[in-house]
Amino acid sequence: MKKYLFTTLAFWGLMTDSGKCQYIDTLVDVGGYRLNFHIIKGKGMPILFEAGSGDVGEGWDIILKPLADITGATMIAYDRAGFGKSELDTMNHDLSRHGILNGIEGLETGLKKLGYDGNIMLVACSFGGFCATLYAARHPAMVKAAVWIDINHVCWFTDAYVDAEMEDRKRNSASIKNRSLPLYYQQLNLQNTVELMKSTPFPATIPVIDLVSEFNFPDSISAARWRDCHRQFVDAQPNRQGITAYGSGHVIFRENPLLAITAIVKAYTGTLGKERGYEVMKRFLSYSLERGSDEKRKGVQYRISPSQK
Repeated sequence: MKKYLFTTLAFWGLMTDSGKCQYIDTLVDVGGYRLNFHIIKGKGMPILFEAGSGDVGEGWDIILKPLADITGATMIAYDRAGFGKSELDTMNHDLSRHGILNGIEGLETGLKKLGYDGNIMLVACSFGGFCATLYAARHPAMVKAAVWIDINHVCWFTDAYVDAEMEDRKRNSASIKNRSLPLYYQQLNLQNTVELMKSTPFPATIPVIDLVSEFNFPDSISAARWRDCHRQFVDAQPNRQGITAYGSGHVIFRENPLLAITAIVKAYTGTLGKERGYEVMKRFLSYSLERGSDEKRKGVQYRISPSQK
């Protein structure tokens, strides 16, 4: 992408620092199997990214590099057990030993070994919202802010929906298992996951920006329930802000990366002191000017993708 020349010192500072950001993939033993962490090292409070169902840490790359440049923080994404470069715990074959709680316990072990078990900010998409919510509920004092990108809110998962899904998944379990063992564990644990999330509310003390897609489900009833659940979550606490991503489908951070980056920078800046927050905002303004100008030149239109919930 050709860079436009701006005369602001902040822009040149951003361009100078951008070459310093390098991705590091590292496998960490979390108790008999290894998780792959996808990291850009920085300073200060790190940001942890929870991907959607079946997605991997590298899936966040479209926004990780700009966010690292703007905030100067460490970016941490990872592959869940069995997905991407992460290993599956082959010593345990019991379905219940491969649930969302086991996944978060593995994540906690990995973060501790990497030295990132202190204050943190969370960003999550889709199924990753369940994982991030569970992590925050277990560490409410350490999670300082969160940005939800069209995440699963448990109120959407009615008993009727879960019962119907479980019947279908059990009927097709052999086919799912042959296609992907980690996907089998995730899909067949749906009811266990939903029951756990019903008893695990997101901590009221943590500020959240909740992005919801304009286009998600093809049927109006499911789509309305999706929007209502996001609205209920936001309305429950005064420190939550809801934003509709107009023109975007489910994976908002790929279809409208500037919106996702804006929300994350705003949430992160809110955790900083005045001086550092001012420096971050200067870099963000320079980035958004460049991005907006380039998209206008290219005539960028955000694509609408099918739901991947």
